[in-house]
Amino acid sequence: MGSVRVSLCTLTRFFRGKLRICCKRPENVTAFSYDRRLMVSVPTAFSDRLNPAEPSPTTKLPLEPGEATAPSPEAGEPLANLSPSRASDFKTCPRLYKFRHIQKIPSVPTPAQARGTAIHLALERLFDLPATDRHPDQLLALLEGAWEETLDSDEYQEIFAGDSDGQDKYLRASRKVAERYFQVEDPREIEPVEREKLITLLIADDSKRDDRGPLEVRGIIDRLDSGPDGGLVITDYKTGKAPPLRFADSSFFALKVYALMVGEEAGRTPAYIRLLYLGNSEAYSLAVSEGQLRGVKRQLLALRRAIDRAITTDIFPPRKSRLCDWCSYQPICPAWADPPATGQSPTDSK
Repeated sequence: MGSVRVSLCTLTRFFRGKLRICCKRPENVTAFSYDRRLMVSVPTAFSDRLNPAEPSPTTKLPLEPGEATAPSPEAGEPLANLSPSRASDFKTCPRLYKFRHIQKIPSVPTPAQARGTAIHLALERLFDLPATDRHPDQLLALLEGAWEETLDSDEYQEIFAGDSDGQDKYLRASRKVAERYFQVEDPREIEPVEREKLITLLIADDSKRDDRGPLEVRGIIDRLDSGPDGGLVITDYKTGKAPPLRFADSSFFALKVYALMVGEEAGRTPAYIRLLYLGNSEAYSLAVSEGQLRGVKRQLLALRRAIDRAITTDIFPPRKSRLCDWCSYQPICPAWADPPATGQSPTDSK
């Protein structure tokens, strides 16, 4: 295929069937693949494909899988381990990393996060059933139990604070999100190799730039499948709406880290990584190569050095972007502080 100058996001929504576009993308992404071999149907309307819905700025980003599995360093301590989500946080915004993983400022739990937790749990349990029983009514029944279980947990038990009408309304909306899963793939045709897999990788720094031990990377994979041609496929569920492709890059980076970890453990490079957005029944898939994963390994080691410098100097500059609209730390971020009034010094305006 020759040079492509039109919007990649528009093209991927416009064409049906298999489409592969080779182009230059950030983070060593060399190929974007929208491949129907990995999906049962492409259900969204034609108009939806040409006009992708962006997530609501009021929706907070849910916690990523693996977040609780890799302890964060205390201020001043060198980094010994990292999770894919923490690596993505630092790449997205160093100040976000400080708020979340150094200062450990808790974000306020939201109904959207509770929905994500419950739907993840229901989907995990769906694959405990025989393939013939994996239908929408079963998923909705599993969601009922997962929703109650989630709201009974310490993290989410106060999010509705006695507002039973609001709780019922959100459960109804969550059912619609769960039902859209069947528009993205048919679980009766899938037998996962692994689900909610805890995986760990030690990465040695062969550059001899420091004498520390290897970097430990660990996290949890939503689902690992065997694709139609026998290749490994890493699948990650997202319960929000699919953003424009340029905003999915950080999620793809986390999945590429998982691909590196799976490749090292299995002895073969995964064929694809997939993001399933249930909010609007969209799926992004990306072909993976050994060259990409070598680049990911170098990036992780470079991130370790960058994070160590930030910890040592206590300099975590904020990186302002469109993603700030979904950040729960925006009210305390210096990048969004009100500028001092004219004629006042920053000290006078405190």
